Amino acid sequence: MASACSDAKQRSVEANDREAEDLLTKNYLPISVDGEGNLLAEDLAAFAKKIEKVKILALGEQTHGAGSVFSLKTDLIKYLHQHHGFDLLILESGMYDVNEIIKKSKMGESINALAPGNIFYMYANSAEVTPLFDYVDNSANTAMPLTMVGFDSQHTGGLSLAGLVNDLNTAYQQNTSNKHSNPLSQNLLQQIQAVLEGNTSRFPIAEEQAYFIELNKLAEHFRLSGDGFWFRITQGLIAQSKRQWQLEDNRSKEMGENIKWWSEQYPDKKIIVWAHTWHLTKKGNNQVNAGQVVHSAFAEQYYVVHFTGQQGEYLSYLDLTNKLVAPLQKSAIEYKLGEVSSSKINYLENKALPLENSTMAVFANDYQQTLPAREWTTYWDGMFILKDITPATYGQ
Repeated sequence: MASACSDAKQRSVEANDREAEDLLTKNYLPISVDGEGNLLAEDLAAFAKKIEKVKILALGEQTHGAGSVFSLKTDLIKYLHQHHGFDLLILESGMYDVNEIIKKSKMGESINALAPGNIFYMYANSAEVTPLFDYVDNSANTAMPLTMVGFDSQHTGGLSLAGLVNDLNTAYQQNTSNKHSNPLSQNLLQQIQAVLEGNTSRFPIAEEQAYFIELNKLAEHFRLSGDGFWFRITQGLIAQSKRQWQLEDNRSKEMGENIKWWSEQYPDKKIIVWAHTWHLTKKGNNQVNAGQVVHSAFAEQYYVVHFTGQQGEYLSYLDLTNKLVAPLQKSAIEYKLGEVSSSKINYLENKALPLENSTMAVFANDYQQTLPAREWTTYWDGMFILKDITPATYGQ
């Protein structure tokens, strides 16, 4: 009897997998490439059709070092900007740093020249991303500029180290509601500077308590006066301090609040967010993340895309060495799609597929760890699956 039950269960699993595989063969979208390496517009148009009602498109990445993923995301952004009205790019880099870079770029400086040491280093120094910065620069004086902002709630760039504290103090002094208030203390400003410089040593307990009281009062001043930018920066400083001191980690949650704030500043713009997948997923993984905050606010107008691949290497952003993509299991979606499609790039929208009983899985992090099919729609709506993952070309 036990053997019969086991056989029946196995047949049920096999039937579920056949159904899932049949759905895949009918629903994947091949993205063809012409002889010059350009993605075919008609295939991209078919992808764009899937997101025509989307307000915020989130383009993830399971590691910060896959050059072929960087290139694909750059090409997607250019196409969607030119043909489908996505004209605000929100990048995983410090909110203050990127804001300062864009100010300088409007005065004639190059984003690419300003990026190293200020924008997240894997983006600033990877040859596959720098064409995107040139594109933002070149679009600036056209009738259809691509606006770029940052949304990271922590600030570690050189521009933040050099100017954030002074600009914060100036913003407070210039705030009309603070004209008759006491200036910010030098002690508080020095404490903030220490946090920006990466200080991981907590202040003495009484001093630490006073520090957070003052920062929260400062944030409330900016909120009440309607200075949303500095309110968001101050909220980020609170989160950055707590994270560095291992008190609490709200970095990604605050990143989501930053995305919401930027969307409020540009209510008529369609938005693309570029970041690690696990900042963008519709549900947080052991914590509230940016994507959960945005999904709660925008529901189906928020659409998350994951990126994965069948084979190759990526550059580890931790030690800048090349790492191999793990061998595929036959249950992997990357393996199964490779059997039915000869295209080097395919797109699969998973959100409408009944995959709860499938045994398939997909690479979810560092091309090593996998996520079962029943959980895909919990976190994202679709996936670009590349045949070849190539390492980012760093610092050349």
